[in-house]
Amino acid sequence: MAMMESSFNQTLNISGGVVISWVLSVVTVFGNSLVILAFITEKSLRSNPADLFILNLSVADFLIGAFSFPLNTFWLMFGYWPFGEGVCKMWLIIDYTACAVSVCGIILISLDRYWMLKMKLKYRQFQTTKRVTVMIITTWLVCILLYAIPILFWEKFRGGQIIDYSENCDLESGQSYELVCLFLSFVIPLPIIIYLNSTVYKEIRQRTRRNHSVLNRNKSVFQAASVNTTMSSMRRHRKAAITLAVLVSVFAVCWAPYNVVLIWNTVSDNSLDYIFVEVVNYLLWSNSAINPFLYALTNLKIRNVFFKFFSLKCFK
Repeated sequence: MAMMESSFNQTLNISGGVVISWVLSVVTVFGNSLVILAFITEKSLRSNPADLFILNLSVADFLIGAFSFPLNTFWLMFGYWPFGEGVCKMWLIIDYTACAVSVCGIILISLDRYWMLKMKLKYRQFQTTKRVTVMIITTWLVCILLYAIPILFWEKFRGGQIIDYSENCDLESGQSYELVCLFLSFVIPLPIIIYLNSTVYKEIRQRTRRNHSVLNRNKSVFQAASVNTTMSSMRRHRKAAITLAVLVSVFAVCWAPYNVVLIWNTVSDNSLDYIFVEVVNYLLWSNSAINPFLYALTNLKIRNVFFKFFSLKCFK
């Protein structure tokens, strides 16, 4: 009786996981498709070089929704990996690359906001479409090489396979290489992202206080109008800084449990519960489902596309 109850609970957990996975997959693909659609339909988004960083992030997140979630869901449904070695390696390359590019995308967006405030009037001359494109392409190439080489050729370095691709799909390089990637994709980026965004926020707060002081000292119409224009600009920067802060917070919450589990599996002989490991995997991927809606809430042009899709009117 106890065995039947345990089997029933396991089946229920897997069924619940499958439903949640498909929902997250649809939401991720849908949300990021609308952001990509915004860039196709809104010329003003395409004309601003920095907005290409948002498009880059959405493409990476779209791949996670279109590939990472579905194939892992089939694996969960069948109880074994049903697609063989070739599809497994393709899936691993896409999944790890897209996740890494997504992290790099947040760094690039944060760095761009940092440059915008520090360079001031020189920023527009500095941040060109060519420069942004080179940064994005370089990011993709580095991330692809970082994962494609070990995924495709590690078994040749070892002299044989350690993964049974009829049952499982994992890195041949094992947890030691994953631990290296942990530092490259989370431990190192997180402090950088926090530093950039905290610096931006402090800069905006200091400028806002100075502008309030100037407004209080200068009461003439022309002076007040000039300061009000500056204050309006600072409010937009502050809104962008808050957006990045939320983006960073969501990133940390979604990625931290996965990386803690990875460290635990590397240093401990006690394996964690399978369901728990799946949960932290899905939590990491769910970051890609949340990102597009954060932009929809804070970027008017992207928000308009979301509203138009539902035949609603967006008010400024």
